[in-house]
Amino acid sequence: MMNASHFMTIPLLALYMSAHLQFGAVALASVMSANLLCAQVLPVAAGAIADRMGSHRLITVGLWLRGVGFLGFCTFDDVAAWVGAAMLAGTGVACYEGGLYALFGRQPKASLARVFAANNQMLNIGAAVGPIIGGLAGLIDPRIAFGLSALVFTVLGIVSARSDAGAPVAFERQSALKSLNTAVRHPGLWRLILVSLPWFFLFPQLYVAFPMYGGKLAGPYAVSAIYVVNGLVGLIFLSLSKRWWVSAAPALLVVGAYLAAAVAFASVSMVQGIAGFLVFIVVYTVIETILLPTFETMTASLAPQGCQGAFFGVLSAAGALGGGAGYYVGSWLILNRSAVETWWALGGVGLTGFLLSITLLGGKRLVRLPSVR
Repeated sequence: MMNASHFMTIPLLALYMSAHLQFGAVALASVMSANLLCAQVLPVAAGAIADRMGSHRLITVGLWLRGVGFLGFCTFDDVAAWVGAAMLAGTGVACYEGGLYALFGRQPKASLARVFAANNQMLNIGAAVGPIIGGLAGLIDPRIAFGLSALVFTVLGIVSARSDAGAPVAFERQSALKSLNTAVRHPGLWRLILVSLPWFFLFPQLYVAFPMYGGKLAGPYAVSAIYVVNGLVGLIFLSLSKRWWVSAAPALLVVGAYLAAAVAFASVSMVQGIAGFLVFIVVYTVIETILLPTFETMTASLAPQGCQGAFFGVLSAAGALGGGAGYYVGSWLILNRSAVETWWALGGVGLTGFLLSITLLGGKRLVRLPSVR
């Protein structure tokens, strides 16, 4: 439900700001980056707090803050108010995910790959269902989708407050400063951060470059199609390949996925029409479905007991640098440069990730994960 509500509204944000509110590239990127920076920098603190106090309260507060943020999106229409709403919504994500990923990371190491594979499957179900609901609401008024999302997050917050989710999971409490100090001094985590930065740059294009380019090719209805394909393909691919993915070497998965990303993004410059672009979305989704849970599993496996929240928080904060750059550069490229320049530039980012993974992962596993069958 969390992911369905998220994907019901996020795909509409960039299109609504550009087409209805007439926000320019700087204003659009400022709103998206405010959301991203709060969502990905604040988990440094949220994760450390989860290591000290547990996850339950953070998850509940995060759901409510996100609801308030989306209520702002459907109420206001000026740039400053939207930036403020984006910050609230992003802070909600930071609290929610800071608690959630600390909880996931505390599971037995032998089950981590399956845990994050299941998490990715839920993400894809939400990505498939949410845009359909958002698209139907958008036929009347996109603000309806924002209001519905605010309602869902509020209700989920009430459910969370009345539940004891995560309470049975025992964990070793660490002081916030100690867990953060362990994370920032861990060399394996910093190698993983460097390798993942190009992906953090490319991933936000799902919310900026993809819907805007799809809108140019086939109008606003293409936007929902992009996310439905993204969700369905991700769910089907991971369901069919889960056993292979769980047993594969993480470093080889990352290297192969980055190589595929370099080729796929550059190839979009030769695509004609929305059908060809949706084929690219299929390929992109396979890459995304491999990289996201792989990076999450590697992070959880690196983290010592009691420091899982801090490790995910530091990775998330570092990813905000790449993601913020991705929002600004992606929106600027789509609005100001040709298709060839746009997609070759993004393909170059994928190539950079390939070279970094070859160099820093060194052809061997960065993290030796237990075999899970």
